[in-house]
Amino acid sequence: MCIYIVNRYKRQFLILSISIFLFSEIINAQNYNFPDPYSEKINFNPAYSGLTNNNEFNLNYSKNFFSDIYSVSFNKYYDNYKSSIGFLLMNNRFGKGALNNINISAIYGYKFKINYRSIINTAVQVSYLQQSVNSEDLIFSSQINPVSGIISPNTSEYFPVLRTYDFSVGTAYISNKYRTGLSVHHIDKIFFKNENFYSNPEFTLFFGKIFSVKKSGAKEKILVTPEIIYRTQNNFHQIIYSVHGNYNIFLTRLFLKHNLNFNTFEGVITIGIRLARFRFTYTYGVSLTKYVSIPVSTNAIALRFNFGNGKKINIKNTIYCLNF
Repeated sequence: MCIYIVNRYKRQFLILSISIFLFSEIINAQNYNFPDPYSEKINFNPAYSGLTNNNEFNLNYSKNFFSDIYSVSFNKYYDNYKSSIGFLLMNNRFGKGALNNINISAIYGYKFKINYRSIINTAVQVSYLQQSVNSEDLIFSSQINPVSGIISPNTSEYFPVLRTYDFSVGTAYISNKYRTGLSVHHIDKIFFKNENFYSNPEFTLFFGKIFSVKKSGAKEKILVTPEIIYRTQNNFHQIIYSVHGNYNIFLTRLFLKHNLNFNTFEGVITIGIRLARFRFTYTYGVSLTKYVSIPVSTNAIALRFNFGNGKKINIKNTIYCLNF
């Protein structure tokens, strides 16, 4: 009897998971993002690639009750060509790998120097997207013997792998006082649809004001950046209120994410250290919603390695760059 009850809940979970997967409008209601958008900044906006003369290599991992997200990225700036390149590999796994989403992206960006205190960075991103279901990790009702509760191997259920290519664009204005920008993921879906792999364009608009505070007797300034981010895709609308702080080798970020559709909230805090060649951050997030009695928490870690000094340039041509 106990085995039957357990298998019954497994079937219910299976039905829910497969329904979400097959109705792509639901699963694509929003892109897969880390709880801290800046832990993988080129996923947040491709225009954030190549902002410094250093080569950047990033590793990210995020885990919550439903899924695991892994990412590896690299971006580099070429001063002679005022251009940057970036590469991103992201894997989102639902149900311990039963549902998989893979994103492989290449980014090209161009930097416009307005003056030595401000720039505009614009980038184009080309992506390969893949969705798949590992039916061997799932249990179907036809596999369960209603009398004995014995589960037989799956031999009949099969889900095809869905593949498509995707295009995104982004632009960002960055100065010593402000940062603002716009990114459009899946921009090609404005002009045509893929019947097998459905997704809508996602628009992200953000604006931040940078405040520099220096206490009397302190050697370094404290940088505080309040920022607001607005995201919309299909019928999904979200506003993110955030505050970023940097002092010496320490950094922290606070986010309050408001889902306007269901009036739900998620709180996120990031703490970390940043050295000349290495950065480590830990992120904790908790979702507060009336639809689930138990809060759903998320844990994430991010590592960044900087290598290569880039080309040394005259101080008059130096562009102010943010420490994300």
